[in-house]
Amino acid sequence: MDLIGVDIGGTKVSICLGDSDGNIHASKRVETSTLGGPDTGLPKLVELIGHLIRDENIEIQDIKGIGLAVPGPVSTKTGRILTPPNLPKWVNVPIAQYLREKLDRPVFMDNDGNAGALGEWEFGAAKHVNNLVYLTMSTGMGGGIIIDGKILQGETDTGGEIGHFILDPKGPKCACGQNGCFEAFCGGVSVSHLLQEQVKKYPKSLILKEAEGKIEAVDMKCLLAAVKKSDPLALDFWEAYTERLAQGVGILLQTLNPDAIILGTIAAHNKELVMHPLNEALPRYAWAAPLKHCRIEPTILGSNLGKLGALALAIHGLQGHNDTL
Repeated sequence: MDLIGVDIGGTKVSICLGDSDGNIHASKRVETSTLGGPDTGLPKLVELIGHLIRDENIEIQDIKGIGLAVPGPVSTKTGRILTPPNLPKWVNVPIAQYLREKLDRPVFMDNDGNAGALGEWEFGAAKHVNNLVYLTMSTGMGGGIIIDGKILQGETDTGGEIGHFILDPKGPKCACGQNGCFEAFCGGVSVSHLLQEQVKKYPKSLILKEAEGKIEAVDMKCLLAAVKKSDPLALDFWEAYTERLAQGVGILLQTLNPDAIILGTIAAHNKELVMHPLNEALPRYAWAAPLKHCRIEPTILGSNLGKLGALALAIHGLQGHNDTL
């Protein structure tokens, strides 16, 4: 069964031709900036899909469905991107309806966190468990929740906004406007901002050296490199980071009692640095029974997760589990 997956991120757009077994037969990738606003970007998406299938000698009628993963917030009922922070020109855009009308194929859309959760559920190490949580652990702390094999959508499409429960109301300001969100402590962009303030106070830290002395270049990669070199500031910061991560994961364990919690980019690239302190800290935030039952591990899907998540939206949609446009 031939499917198209479209994954629109803040920096890149990936379009792939795949199947229901998770095989990716061909893909194209462009910078998101090349889309511009919706007036130019929507026709560009149709053009990219057309090029992809023509290159593979496939007719659009052979495509059974299109999965569309986009930055939130979204309305899955109307197929609209609403107010994406990283795509400020794309406000209230009926993207799913546009693709459906231009390509005459069913389109299944959701936010990228939910798509990632479905990708893990369909193709990851915890395939088809009853209850699964996915944490992006990337530039932000997005995610998705699957309960009894279905995405937890919520009445306003804001179910599973894991990054925005409050860990400390007196904590750092989050991009969403609240204080002390999980994302404000553990999202990659937020961590960069917190680190930059710290290295101003401790300019001899190896963190700043990893950024070649440029405070504005200090980010999660600089932190991790300095942790590996046992820099004191980096070690203290990392201890605080993993403690907050454990606090957030503990809330998920206690609230949802899931079969699996899958961790995204940062954990996948730094497994030992993340998992050892996380596993040590978790008993302080979760009871033994849900902690023992749940497998907590990094994703094994790597750079294909975005594409596989989009394909999973199409698979799930064709099975009648989400809205069709």
